[in-house]
Amino acid sequence: MISTALRLPHVFISQAHLVSYGGSEMVTLELAEYFAAAGSRVTIGTWTVGPPMMPHLRKHENISYFDLEGEELSERLAADPPQLAWIHHQLVPKYLLQYPAKTTFVFNHMSAVHPLELSWSAGIEATLASLHLYNSPETLEGHRSRALAGGFRNENMQVFPNPAPDDFGDVKVRIPGRPLRLGIVSNHPPDELAELCDGQPPELELEIIGNSPRTGSNAVRITPQKLERLDGVITIGKTVQYAILAGLPVYCYDKFGGPGWLSSENFTSCERRNFSGRGFAQKTSTQIALELFNGFASAAAYAADLRRSDVSRFTLSRALEKVVLAVHRGGGSSRPLGEQIEAHALQQKVVGHYARNWLRLQREATES
Repeated sequence: MISTALRLPHVFISQAHLVSYGGSEMVTLELAEYFAAAGSRVTIGTWTVGPPMMPHLRKHENISYFDLEGEELSERLAADPPQLAWIHHQLVPKYLLQYPAKTTFVFNHMSAVHPLELSWSAGIEATLASLHLYNSPETLEGHRSRALAGGFRNENMQVFPNPAPDDFGDVKVRIPGRPLRLGIVSNHPPDELAELCDGQPPELELEIIGNSPRTGSNAVRITPQKLERLDGVITIGKTVQYAILAGLPVYCYDKFGGPGWLSSENFTSCERRNFSGRGFAQKTSTQIALELFNGFASAAAYAADLRRSDVSRFTLSRALEKVVLAVHRGGGSSRPLGEQIEAHALQQKVVGHYARNWLRLQREATES
């Protein structure tokens, strides 16, 4: 938890949408919950909020959310300027563009591929940001190599390694059963994992956790309590950090392929790629089944050793304390944005138009 001396009275977070347990949405939710628990007032600006995220936000009296382009948000920010604006997807409310001086800006990027994660308004970011954060070295290097970080100061570009809430470190690892109970955590399982579920080997009990028409499964929030009921997970991305803190073995595999069980031989390479599975070959369902059972014991031993080592970089409190210290050293931007304000606001409206329509089509497809 952030120390009392470093506590921020008001934190603003922007996010394109909050309607699923997706990667960036979970980052936003966990940030909001963390700052709220530390005593901050948290304001979220977004284009849409809905189930399953809305109930989590409504549990906290000091978390509120507003339409990103609505007057209510402008009034809220004018009455109570935030000390920190944590920006996702380049989305900056017009009020903060016009009056940035009282606010320190942090821009967080969670991909070097997804269009919403790119610096599509790099001039605004270069002017406002005290910190530019990237979820892995691969993402940071991807932004640099594609000239997405032009004008950014190197010393302000840092890795924020998709950290997990600290309470995942309190998970009590269960004694593995027979069959092994493994969770497949994915909203996009590839065919080889779906085939594995269709014909589950007798030595494995597979639980699919994620919203997937292919497997007919539904998404649920991954919690420490959920992990305590599993012997290990098959997943990529943010759930890997949950499992690392929990001491659970991770079979790193999904739509990009993957190395299989995390081990001392592949961990550094996987971490550099945000545990995405990129950089490794795809496997057949038969290969995966054999590796899951035959490699479990050594993977479990490695997970236990890893948990006993220094994995504090994956804890949300440690990662955020570094950011908040930078905020206290920094301060708002006094550089005038001039014509950039209207240009950015127009770009943001265009992005918002397509994002809202995409969300509508997704909702209609689900309901039909």
